[in-house]
Amino acid sequence: MKIKILLLLSSLCSALLFAEENNSVFDQYHDDLCKALVSTSNSIDNYFIEENSTTNSKTHAEFSTSFAMEANQDFEKDVRLRLRLNLPKIQKNLRLIFEDENNDDTLYDRTTLNDQQLIDKSYYLRLEYFRLVKKKLNMVLGAGLRIRQGNLVPYGNLRSRYNLFKNNHLKSAFYNRLRFYSDGEIEDIFEFNSLYKLNASFNALFQNQLSYSNRDEFEIASHDLSLIKQLNKKKQLSVGVGTRAYLKNFKDYSIEYYHVHTRYHHLFYKDWLYYQVAPSALWREGNNFNISYRMMFNFGILFNKG
Repeated sequence: MKIKILLLLSSLCSALLFAEENNSVFDQYHDDLCKALVSTSNSIDNYFIEENSTTNSKTHAEFSTSFAMEANQDFEKDVRLRLRLNLPKIQKNLRLIFEDENNDDTLYDRTTLNDQQLIDKSYYLRLEYFRLVKKKLNMVLGAGLRIRQGNLVPYGNLRSRYNLFKNNHLKSAFYNRLRFYSDGEIEDIFEFNSLYKLNASFNALFQNQLSYSNRDEFEIASHDLSLIKQLNKKKQLSVGVGTRAYLKNFKDYSIEYYHVHTRYHHLFYKDWLYYQVAPSALWREGNNFNISYRMMFNFGILFNKG
């Protein structure tokens, strides 16, 4: 374990030194990838709409790798990938999204890593149309494919958001994401989130989520309260407490774990290279609710254009 930690810290330090000492090479590599993403999204746009236009598709992509150590747990690692392309020539409210299963999971809270390689993951490719139905109601309709090692499962996606409160200090909203898969699976995720602005750089975030699938024996409920401090434009610190529980037929509430967590986020190179340090303490049911300590490191690259 100590050797793995030293290797991890060594890799992070090497990346930092590489960014500092090889700015031009690193910048050129990043710019080339951004141009490739923009070119791809514009090509999709132009395939359907051939008219001359100076409107280019906005694109956003993120690639990250994570490592975690926890008492009585195996060393964990993971990689994550997400790509979003807007298609303004076809329709200004249309976007194409490609992401792995972790980014698609709205209940993901950094307490587990799945130790999967990119080739082993499930991926989601979908086309979404989004619009404001009423002043407080936003709807997103989509259709896509779930991809896993050559198996393709089409699905329909309906996501809605209703703004319950929205003023200068408090924003509260209900979210719902409903999916129907062609193989008969049904997923529904319901959320109620509130963001309270304490001052210009300090927020309190309260999140509640309930997840249902007709393929799972249990429903999953999670609750989290976090305080988020924006230290400056590139640094952020958050601390919080949370819990995750199982329900059977929406009753028999059973705690899986409690946790106290913190995360330091640093966008250390320009506006696209970041790292995160996220220590936490957990009380897991599988460990008889004895305390265990966890440390996670994340390192990521952002691609934004448009």
